[in-house]
Amino acid sequence: MASVVLTACQEEEGAEEGETPEVSVVVSLAIFDDFARQLGGDRVDVPTLVPGGADPHTYEPGPSRVAELTKADLVIMNGLGLEAGLEDVIEENTPSSTPIVELAEGLPVIDGNPHLWLDVQNAIAYVEHIHDALVEIDPAGAEAYRANTDRYLAELQALDEEVAAAIDSIPSERRKLVTFHDAFPYLALRYGLEVVSVVVASPGKEPSAKDVANLVDAIVEEDVPAVFKEPQLNARILELAADDAGVEVCTLYSGTLDKKVDTYVKLMRFNAKELARCLG
Repeated sequence: MASVVLTACQEEEGAEEGETPEVSVVVSLAIFDDFARQLGGDRVDVPTLVPGGADPHTYEPGPSRVAELTKADLVIMNGLGLEAGLEDVIEENTPSSTPIVELAEGLPVIDGNPHLWLDVQNAIAYVEHIHDALVEIDPAGAEAYRANTDRYLAELQALDEEVAAAIDSIPSERRKLVTFHDAFPYLALRYGLEVVSVVVASPGKEPSAKDVANLVDAIVEEDVPAVFKEPQLNARILELAADDAGVEVCTLYSGTLDKKVDTYVKLMRFNAKELARCLG
């Protein structure tokens, strides 16, 4: 899906002087909800198509979520096929005048993998894209958006250093990743981990018996200390393989938020601590 050229929208007629306009920013994932709220503050309303805890690869939004698209001033998604099941819904229900921003556009991609935000430097690029889009549709809020963006970017730069330091604490020979689905190549590349094996390239695809046997072999041969599942996915096959290999099953978050991990910063901080705990 190509990005739509951004166009500024008019402030709503009849709004009282001094009233903060509410810009409707519909996002695909809860993580992008967090980004938009960090930047937009009380100027934005941010409906999310895929709720926290759901799998974006397979989730189908209900009528009330789809209806939010018809009122959107801006639509934000990742692109690269992450929201493949939502693309028709977005195209068919978003007004033609509403810009659609694909955050991954223009960034270096690893084998078409869409999970770029798990490298904090890519998340920083996402935030800058969102800032620019907000200023285009709501220029009256430009000063507030810039101040919020600068504050949040400073937090993300510190987070990047924190994640790097946590993973640097892991002995180099133990920095090996075995995960249920292929969501972590950007995290691995940025912070010096090796992706040894994944169960499935994308959720919804069932591995064969040979795939499972190969997984157990990889865990044993590479002397992997632990394997990682994701809270929103059924990782029974990974758990069985880990049991056969005699290693611990730990947790990493990729694209979902929940009550335990309810912001992007908390997600990355949790992942860093879990990696250091399980692999260290």
